[in-house]
Amino acid sequence: PGYWLAETDDAIVWWCESGWKIGRDQALRERLRKGQPAPVKISLARGEYESAQIVIRPKQNTQLRRAMVNSFRTTSKRSSGGSLTARLQEVAYVRVTRPTDPTGEAGWHPDPLPPLETPLSMHAGQNQPLWLTIHAGDRTLPGEYRSEVELDFGGHRATLPLLVQVYNFALPKETHLRSALGLDPHNINRYHGLTNLDQQTSVFDKYLKNFAEHRISPYSFFAYDSIQVKFIGNGPDKRAQVNFTKFDQAAARWLDTHKFNSFLLPLQGMGSGTYQSRHLGELEGFQEGTPEHARLFHDYLGQVERHLRDRGWLDKAYTYWFDEPDPKDYAFVVEGMSRIKAAAPGIRRMLTEQPEPALAGHVDIWCGLTPEWTSEEVRACRAAGTEVWWYICCAPKAPYVTEFIDHPGTEPRLWPWQSWQYGVQGLLVWETTYWTSPLVFPEPQIQDPWKDPMSYVSGYDFPVGHVDYWGNGDGRFLYPPRRDYVGNSQPCLEEPVSSFRWENLRDGMEDYEYFWLLDQCIRRAQKTKGKSALLTKARELLKVPASVSQDLTHFTDDPRPIL
Repeated sequence: PGYWLAETDDAIVWWCESGWKIGRDQALRERLRKGQPAPVKISLARGEYESAQIVIRPKQNTQLRRAMVNSFRTTSKRSSGGSLTARLQEVAYVRVTRPTDPTGEAGWHPDPLPPLETPLSMHAGQNQPLWLTIHAGDRTLPGEYRSEVELDFGGHRATLPLLVQVYNFALPKETHLRSALGLDPHNINRYHGLTNLDQQTSVFDKYLKNFAEHRISPYSFFAYDSIQVKFIGNGPDKRAQVNFTKFDQAAARWLDTHKFNSFLLPLQGMGSGTYQSRHLGELEGFQEGTPEHARLFHDYLGQVERHLRDRGWLDKAYTYWFDEPDPKDYAFVVEGMSRIKAAAPGIRRMLTEQPEPALAGHVDIWCGLTPEWTSEEVRACRAAGTEVWWYICCAPKAPYVTEFIDHPGTEPRLWPWQSWQYGVQGLLVWETTYWTSPLVFPEPQIQDPWKDPMSYVSGYDFPVGHVDYWGNGDGRFLYPPRRDYVGNSQPCLEEPVSSFRWENLRDGMEDYEYFWLLDQCIRRAQKTKGKSALLTKARELLKVPASVSQDLTHFTDDPRPIL
């Protein structure tokens, strides 16, 4: 892939689309050595982010002393391009020593996207991509904008043409594909060296902003602003006292302003479990299943349900208290789901399981692993009034869309496309900051995700020292800032480092909004226009073409058909 840009005494420079993974040692194709410079081309709607890669291939050991994007210019008299912003990041590499599956390869793979810091040392014959992201503001006027990317190698400079096309429409503020991705404050605090609440809340806020900019909703935006519950009184007069003050402030910010479209509602006094083990909960000394527990649970959770409904947040809340049950767990799950339904019938109950007859009527959101779904099964669930989500984790592996570092770069972007294709309404990934395994790296040891991209197994009753492999990058879409995690005890208040996969997932979430917008236009036009050739053509565009995704195991790894 790629398009010729420039050549200096220090380096050859070319560019390619954001979905290509350019190997550090990947040879330069002969066709890129000739021809006129092809401008870096990026097209986007208002409110959208879109990226491309500028690839520098040094002829000799050298340094990139400076890199900048000039101001944007347009032929339109109405705008100077001031509402377009550009950002350059380094494309860093991690070394895969154990491929995730037979389709992966050992070697250096691009993934972390730290802020570009110059001078940046580069080695002869080793590719060094720069990640260029353009963002169009909500009020950016449509049209063609021109600029240049200036590279200075210390005596030799390259001026690269940049062409940005802004469409005459805006993406919605809301995101219509729901998402639920884990975000662990404990890992963030440990890797950033945060020791007090002010530091912890400040950095957690930066992670939440990153999620919001990527149209992704975390499990929880209120790790430090939870709903406060206590029980007052004695005996049969004991009742729940619920304080929503801190939660409401956080919810108004992240649900109303930043438009997170879902959140995991913790259930006090509720048991939990996985296919490995399970346990009942308790409230005020009363075990789940007793009349006393039921009364207190109903009192507290009923207040929560009413409050969320009054504030307009109930439809964004879901419970997720049991994970991946086996058939032996179904009766236990049904009993727990029934308790939630009795106490707060408006709160949606999610289960990470495909539809099973034994669980029918007790699940509001089916969230099965991606291979468990067909279009017919999705339609049947939605017709029955339940939502359909799906998830990826350490499984599936090839030939499905995955989250792994050593898989094609287009896969995260394709996941929302396949969601539209199959009618799935939400995405779930168990974690985004799973940087170390307590089994393989027991404290005070700590894994360095910049040096070891493998996500090792943890939990599930395995003993310390047990080593097993979940896959490169599983549960790890973000990176902590690059530093010494053992020897440096100074708190780091920097923002998280994005990844190649995280940026492509955002592109897919934005692509989904294109489908949603077209669907809304068609629905409006049908009411006034009736049948027409234009509407017929438009409906065809709502179908994901086979050249992009034929089905869950046959899809492109080339970003060009997607674009």
